[in-house]
Amino acid sequence: MSFLKRTITAKVWELVILLVIAIAFATVYRIYFSRAVTLTQVCERLEAIQNDETADMFDKLTGDAALSLREMNRLCQVRRPMRQ
Repeated sequence: MSFLKRTITAKVWELVILLVIAIAFATVYRIYFSRAVTLTQVCERLEAIQNDETADMFDKLTGDAALSLREMNRLCQVRRPMRQ
């Protein structure tokens, strides 16, 4: 009886550890891809703004706003895959 109890307890602990590992992996995976999707959406919106009627306004911006938008655009250009 004691052997059976230890075997069942060991199996339960294995399942608990496996569940904890799966939850940790799923959390890291979700955080990573949610950030990637958000960055993709921001880059798409920025590209739409630059190619829209507001493109002239975008080019005429000065100061901190212009610097921030140009840096975001540069980041989007770097992460965008090369098209052939």
